[in-house]
Amino acid sequence: MGDGFERLNHDEVVSIEADTFNKLDIAKTFKVRDLITAIKEYIGAEGTTEANLYTQGLNCEVLQFSTEGWRKGKVRLALEFCLDEPESPLDGIHQQLKQVENL
Repeated sequence: MGDGFERLNHDEVVSIEADTFNKLDIAKTFKVRDLITAIKEYIGAEGTTEANLYTQGLNCEVLQFSTEGWRKGKVRLALEFCLDEPESPLDGIHQQLKQVENL
């Protein structure tokens, strides 16, 4: 991803401003997995096939710009994080190197 976002692990901790989520039953500071659980409960997906969207994924087909034709696989949702400002000038270079390694 060239936008500076990185995927968070389900055990990592997030703290948000109070009243960010008015309809979700979640604390101000939570693990990523707790937010996923709160979203599943809010949309009524707990215990349904749709709940797999947050865990092992749902079967699907994808038509991507970088490939020809439809590709079968799975799709799932994830929580991502992006720093407001890089901590040092080298952070941008480090992020670009990580992206190249993932190609």
